Amino acid sequence: MPEVSQYKPLNCAFNTIQGVFVENIEQAAKRLSEQGLIEYYKGAELLAKIGQGDTLSIVFLKTMPWIGEFYGDGSIQKIVDFAYQKISRTPNKDAVKPFLNSFIDVIEHTNNDQLDEYLNLIEYHLNKTTFSIHGIHDTHASPSLLSMLANMRLLLEQLEFEGIYKWINYGLRYFQDHPKRQEEYFSLLSADSKAVFQRQRKGLLFIDVERKINLFQRALWKTEFMYAPYSPDFEKLEHFRPYLEDNIIRLPDIYELFNGVNACKRYMALMAHLIAHHQFTTKIIADNVSPQQRFFTEIFEDARVEYLAMQEYPGLKNLWLNLIPIVDEFDCDDKYQSCLRHRAIMLTYALLDDNHHYKNKILLDYVEKFKTLMNTGKTSTSDSLNLGLKYLIKTRSASDALANMYFENTEVTYRDDNRSMWLFIEKFDEEDNIFEHQKKSEEEDEDQVEVIPPHYYDEWDYSYETYKPDWVAVYERLHSHSDASKIDRILDKHSALVKQLKKVLDLLKPQNKKRLRYQEEGAELDLDIALRSVIDIKNGSQPDTRINVDFEHDSRSVSVLLLLDLSESLNKVVGKFGQTILELSQEAVSLLAWAVEQLGDNFSISGFNSNTRQKVMYYHIKGYGEHWDDTVKARLADLRAEFSTRMGAAIRHGAHYLDLQQSDKKLMLVLTDGEPADIDIYDPKTLIQDAHKAVQEVQQKGIYPYCISLDKKADEYIVDIFGSHYSVIDRIESLPQELPKLFLSLTK
Repeated sequence: MPEVSQYKPLNCAFNTIQGVFVENIEQAAKRLSEQGLIEYYKGAELLAKIGQGDTLSIVFLKTMPWIGEFYGDGSIQKIVDFAYQKISRTPNKDAVKPFLNSFIDVIEHTNNDQLDEYLNLIEYHLNKTTFSIHGIHDTHASPSLLSMLANMRLLLEQLEFEGIYKWINYGLRYFQDHPKRQEEYFSLLSADSKAVFQRQRKGLLFIDVERKINLFQRALWKTEFMYAPYSPDFEKLEHFRPYLEDNIIRLPDIYELFNGVNACKRYMALMAHLIAHHQFTTKIIADNVSPQQRFFTEIFEDARVEYLAMQEYPGLKNLWLNLIPIVDEFDCDDKYQSCLRHRAIMLTYALLDDNHHYKNKILLDYVEKFKTLMNTGKTSTSDSLNLGLKYLIKTRSASDALANMYFENTEVTYRDDNRSMWLFIEKFDEEDNIFEHQKKSEEEDEDQVEVIPPHYYDEWDYSYETYKPDWVAVYERLHSHSDASKIDRILDKHSALVKQLKKVLDLLKPQNKKRLRYQEEGAELDLDIALRSVIDIKNGSQPDTRINVDFEHDSRSVSVLLLLDLSESLNKVVGKFGQTILELSQEAVSLLAWAVEQLGDNFSISGFNSNTRQKVMYYHIKGYGEHWDDTVKARLADLRAEFSTRMGAAIRHGAHYLDLQQSDKKLMLVLTDGEPADIDIYDPKTLIQDAHKAVQEVQQKGIYPYCISLDKKADEYIVDIFGSHYSVIDRIESLPQELPKLFLSLTK
């Protein structure tokens, strides 16, 4: 290879460029073909002469040897032509340097035949965002190109090109004429930018399988934990792990195929592991246990709870084993690096798989101890602590303290951070009884309102006929309570109506039993069929063997959600008695709840209001599993009307719970006094069309939505939302009489 001095110098006047050229020419000669080297020369010389100083050529000389080698002959010329023609000769000339630098990331996340695809993407964004202002002849630079180039690594790492185009198009659709908001969007700083980005990522989004995973956990352990997905990309949680705490499961918002296990099964593996901990793990004090001791204790505890879960559901074994990495016994050399994690992953696999190939005597000894312990049928988290401490002592090595630690294939992705098994008591050192203190704290917490992370829902944009992803945040909480006797006084006030309803309810109540004839086996002999069979036998015919009669419980299979609009307008006074719409609603709901309790239907009451898309409140007043008692009455007595009516989000959230009920008929009753509206919406059709879309969505789930409107002007918009499924009550003061009757007619 020639010496540096033998290469032709660049034809440019910048000594700084010549110096960088000398430093990089040998690298370029190694990596580039003869044609590529010519392109390298010409590109550096051209960029030095376009009036932007020496910076562009310096960046070019440092990066292009690798770029040209990756994309092949002709690629450097394409990049130079694009930088010169499409960027530097436009108001976007400040973007040339970031554009050239972006290729450091681009070659890591594209194939060597995708250069044109990347250049087309940049050109598309440039053409759509470089603009002119009316009356000014100068064209203005793209307000967002620099922002997008700064995030190019993340975009290419997480999205396919098709997904990037969709992300760009969403930003253009809403912010093309708003430079500041456009810059914020393409910087991935705004909530809607992140939401669209997340929807386009490679892999399976948790929201797409949430219902399936929820049914899985209910079938497995009959639990119904809430979910709070997190996104490591935006929350800077590179080493964050899932966990279950305060009945909320924190888990990744997206999974990809891993070790041949699809994303949905990965979520199932995670869910099964978390709930196994919830079922079988008890807290142990962690203060005198070192991090390494906790590390191995957690391995034994993970294996213990999984072993117990597999006794009931054997199929979980293969699901979990497929997600545990398998390492060779001699992959780690403890002379040069810490093998702590290497020993841990071998132990993890060996504890679950009897067919492992490891020969280490200590490992085999502790696997046998673990199996012996599990075969006793009586184990606890303390046993895992005992095994973990002893195993660490037996395997401890001086190399464990080395900074160079073996990490490759040592992460079990479906396992949590095990916070559920440790109790730290430093701040309670002076307490006589830490467990008594913990019990008191838990009792105090019950009196506080539990803060649950918001649920995000799409909102329909009728003007573009598309969804705004994760546009609305719905916060749910248990409604506050006051004096339950207020509701009892309401029922006493309407005692005459209660008596009328009771007569109707008695007619609607199902019979206790329904006879099933023609059964092979049953509770009683069906004499008519039995005699006919005897005659058949005597006549030499084949007798009917279904000679028994059985009985089944005959009941109404109905689940109902009453969704109350609790917006400010309910404070309006109506009627000659000076009652507010809210007070009349309380009376009507009280009578309805009493009636439904008599029927035994599965019934829930919730309320909602909103204060922009960032805060839609969803209040639980009566749950499906609760009876009509003083606790529920106390919540209903404390209803307050405030803020606005973002109906679509509330309908979607209510349907989320109603859909989980196991009934033949599911009815959603929406009680409202006006059209959907919110203070951040200026087009009145926006929330009407979104509510209509939400109604269509719940109908597709097999839910029957029905609206009871107290607005005399409802005919102007109610059909657009609910079609023919509505009633308008013009005399609002008659609501207490009309609502129970309407419910009974809908559920006959």
